Amino acid sequence: MSFNTRWLLTGALSLAFSFPANAGAMVAEDGAESVRISGSARARYEHLSDAYRANRDGSDQQLSTVIRALAEFDAGPVTVGIEAFDARGFLTDEGGVLSASAINTAEILQAYADFTAGENTRVRVGRFTSRLGSQRLSVANSFRNWPNVFDGVRVQHQAGENTTVRAFYTIPVTAQPRDRAALLDNTAQADEAAWGTHFWGVHMTRSGLGNNVTGEFYVLGLHEDPGSDVVTPGIRLTRPKGVGQVDMDLEGIYQFGEYTSGGNTFDVSAGTIHAAVGYTFDAPWQPRLSGQFAWASGDDDPLDNEWNRFDTLYGGRRFDFGQTGIFGPLSRQNLVTAGVRLEVRNGPVNFGILAEEARLASDTDRWGPARLRDSSGTSGDRIGFVIDTRFQWWIRPRELPLEAGAATLRRGDFAENAPNAPTGSDPVYSYVMLTRKF
Repeated sequence: MSFNTRWLLTGALSLAFSFPANAGAMVAEDGAESVRISGSARARYEHLSDAYRANRDGSDQQLSTVIRALAEFDAGPVTVGIEAFDARGFLTDEGGVLSASAINTAEILQAYADFTAGENTRVRVGRFTSRLGSQRLSVANSFRNWPNVFDGVRVQHQAGENTTVRAFYTIPVTAQPRDRAALLDNTAQADEAAWGTHFWGVHMTRSGLGNNVTGEFYVLGLHEDPGSDVVTPGIRLTRPKGVGQVDMDLEGIYQFGEYTSGGNTFDVSAGTIHAAVGYTFDAPWQPRLSGQFAWASGDDDPLDNEWNRFDTLYGGRRFDFGQTGIFGPLSRQNLVTAGVRLEVRNGPVNFGILAEEARLASDTDRWGPARLRDSSGTSGDRIGFVIDTRFQWWIRPRELPLEAGAATLRRGDFAENAPNAPTGSDPVYSYVMLTRKF
């Protein structure tokens, strides 16, 4: 990184961290807000003691910065928004984890127009992020430096007092650059829409089902031309967290269609289940204890004409499986996991710990994040035992959160014995992150 770039980045971070909290809105002469400005600046350091990925060894680290600034102009029936974005990475070790989702400099993250189309309908067109339901299939990432972004149209309709319907048709945006040398140099390159890929869906939320339960019903589609064509229907039932009551999150998802790989086309039959039940005690620090179970199918037989590995589409995983970043050993593919979670909070401070046992759903399919596979199935199916901790302190409410955490993977037989598995110690991950919101 050149001296001028370092000076510019340092100045931008300093300006963002000193930005006054009450500067978020500019007021028109008639007293109505016409322009709203918001954003954040974040710095995070991560360290990984040992490798668990294929053909890797030794430790890894990364220092990253993210700056975001969103300006929205409210012109009555139409709101126009544009968000500038800059994510950079430093201190990456030779051979360390590095991807376009961590580094993306000098970009326009969002550029959209919102307008009403009838009394209960709102439409957004342009480039935007997208959160959908549980965010297990479409997430606007917050921990990962670069969130998923789409070009297209989204319609939200309030169909009744308790029913909301959202429909969308989008083209995913691919972060650039992709090559390692350019990423290490934090090279700026315009992102590109993946015009041959189409991500669409209809999602309905219905509250008031009894016992404070909310239901979600949806169908999503991913079409690649040429290539795969996969349809994903699902259902979810939730009950919110509350002191002295049981909460729950139950979701089942199925996939069918066609998947293309290596010039071959396979019939898709895959699925995933997530079940979590918790209880918040009426006690100091309001402790919440919960148990969770997740299953995501893997490809049972690599030689048949059926594809069974679940596709997470554009979903997130940190909220279910723990730390990601340069760690992230668990994903919603070829996985069976069960765990317990404890969360406590007191004013601006909250802490959580998650302990979970993880195995492969199919011992002949790959462990995705590690890029390890034993097609013979002789290496076993146990990934290992994960312990994940997280601490957050709002130094200034709504403005300045400090977050830190640590996690470890006690490797099981598959993680130790699969072909090309690293031979080092069990990996230990830690991070510290400071964010300034304005």
